Amino acid sequence: MRSSLFSFLLDSSFSVSSKSSSGLSVSIAALPLLLTSSFSVAQGAPLNEVERYTVTAARPYYDETLSRIFPQYEFDKSGLVAPLHTNDVLLQSPSVSLNGQGGQIQSISIRGYSRWRIQSLLDGVPIVSDRRAGSSIGFIPPDFISTVSVLPGAASTYLGSGAIGGAVNLHFGEIQKPHLRVGYSSNQQMKALSYAGSTRRADNSNSLTEESETDWNISYRSADNGEDANGGSLFDQFEQSGLFVRHRPVDSVIKEAWTLYSDNNDIGKSSSDFPESRITTYPKNIHWLGKIAFESHLFTGNVWWHKSSLDTSVLRPESRINDSENKAFDYGFNISTDTQLKDWDLNWQLQVTGRDGVVADEREFTLTPAESALPDTTSPSFITNAFEAELAYEVRTLDASEITTAAVADASRQWERLSLALGARVDWQRQSDDSDANTFQSSTAQTNTNLSGYLGANYQLSQHWAAGMYVSSAFRNPSLTERFFAGETPRGTVLGSLKLETEQALNLQASVAYSSEQLQGSIEVFNQKIDNYIERIMVAEDVLQYSNLNSATIEGMSYQLSWQSHNDAIDARLSGMWISGEDDLGNSIADIPANSQRLDLGVQWQAVRFFTVFAYRASKTDIADGERALDEVFTLDMGADWQLNERVQLQASWRNLTNQQYYTSADDKAAFAQGESVQLAITYLL
Repeated sequence: MRSSLFSFLLDSSFSVSSKSSSGLSVSIAALPLLLTSSFSVAQGAPLNEVERYTVTAARPYYDETLSRIFPQYEFDKSGLVAPLHTNDVLLQSPSVSLNGQGGQIQSISIRGYSRWRIQSLLDGVPIVSDRRAGSSIGFIPPDFISTVSVLPGAASTYLGSGAIGGAVNLHFGEIQKPHLRVGYSSNQQMKALSYAGSTRRADNSNSLTEESETDWNISYRSADNGEDANGGSLFDQFEQSGLFVRHRPVDSVIKEAWTLYSDNNDIGKSSSDFPESRITTYPKNIHWLGKIAFESHLFTGNVWWHKSSLDTSVLRPESRINDSENKAFDYGFNISTDTQLKDWDLNWQLQVTGRDGVVADEREFTLTPAESALPDTTSPSFITNAFEAELAYEVRTLDASEITTAAVADASRQWERLSLALGARVDWQRQSDDSDANTFQSSTAQTNTNLSGYLGANYQLSQHWAAGMYVSSAFRNPSLTERFFAGETPRGTVLGSLKLETEQALNLQASVAYSSEQLQGSIEVFNQKIDNYIERIMVAEDVLQYSNLNSATIEGMSYQLSWQSHNDAIDARLSGMWISGEDDLGNSIADIPANSQRLDLGVQWQAVRFFTVFAYRASKTDIADGERALDEVFTLDMGADWQLNERVQLQASWRNLTNQQYYTSADDKAAFAQGESVQLAITYLL
């Protein structure tokens, strides 16, 4: 199903908007100013119903500025049936790879940057985590998301410390008609049910009839443990409930307000440690977040919040249990405006973000044999039945907060063939260890002031070709965990350090883009060097501490090529990335993904659309501490959409059709990927 169709209206003959049924929206907007973005979308609704609606999308001003100088990409869910994870939408980008271990709290990397070095956003709201693996978007039900944007490369100028390696932004779908959707995945026996609806109310108070709009989406999903290609058990069970509500009033300073609540239970951490060495479970993962967007004749702005809690339980069989509880309240506020000075478009923005009540509590229980226990080794709970748990200690391992203020300004201009954009950021941050009653006077309170900026240019070589260059500086302050945490994790004891220095980076990127009526694409070459690179190093057996390395360099090339036939009956997309990363001594750094290539094919035949994905991941032997070598793997997925009638749409897919056995990432604790699986979904328009 074509869940989104973006039409970028540009003020130049070199303008392109392409959408293939493989799920890619491409804006090779390298040259002119992006004036308007509109898209037709009705998540879960039949295609012939969707095309009746056009909705104007409000996009951040920096999208408009950056669109002058390099290609930007968006991906939808047209090739996904009952996705297990919202990451599945992001993985269509050649710049995005899975990172860390598996399960619903799986994290990602962008061009080899991961953990706290990339920023995940939900409609512009940052998703921040105190987990060393970084934030995960697994708590967001996939049915709530329509499209995703991927911004590879340093983006600190606009997004601050967390975007030294890039960012992804998830967009909610537009609900034009109430609909019910049911999904199923065979490998995990996953069952999914969602309902979406909307109401509109006319306002006739003036000569123009306007409509306020309220829409909502309710989702429930549950899954058992899956299996790898050899039938081995994967600990990736989960249960998830979600509610999303959005209101758009008319004739009001407030333009949009939305909130999302997600309750996740009994989440298994898919890991190679399971079940012999460690069994890691997330009993509770709760998120409540929202945003209010407002606009006046002077400026526009947003207020957002995100309250989260994550419980973790790590069982080491016949030894001990470590339970932890993480809580945080994140918030932010920004105002922005734009103006013109002669032929220059100018924008500025003020930002305030903060984290309060960032707390981690840990308890350890010692396991001793139970005298009367008769363990049933066929039961998953036989260990806890055979042993008694005695509290050994209880400690608060993190109690901290931070606040950040920043000012951002950019300018852009269009000549006949040349586009130019530049921007700068001044950023001030204060981090406090709140476990000290006298934090304000304490030496454990840390302040950081950073500058970042970028300069980009794009030149239209001909009617179809354009070339661009992007140079940016970026920074990343140590996270609260890296500075102040001291406690037990599934990896062992981890210690923070007050001596950590801010990471500083310089990013270079060059691109060449081509666009014609049927063929669009781009090639991007990138190089980024980071000084004061922060990594965990082993200081004793099972004891790790955060420390600065001298420097590290990540470089590579990515490409995307999209083609559509004249009648849109056939489409294809070829994409891939080659990448490497080393420190200043020539040693491989962690989290660099294997080189990969991907081919998406789609065929429309009457009311049925067939799609196929061929994916190749090369072998990886240059590994860092905590990683394992990877063998090459070739996977095949295929599926079909059938528009049965005006109200009913059927979808089916067969993932990992050739049942390949491979690790999800180079992390030495990563589990195998799921074996072959059949997905089914039905959408009924009410």
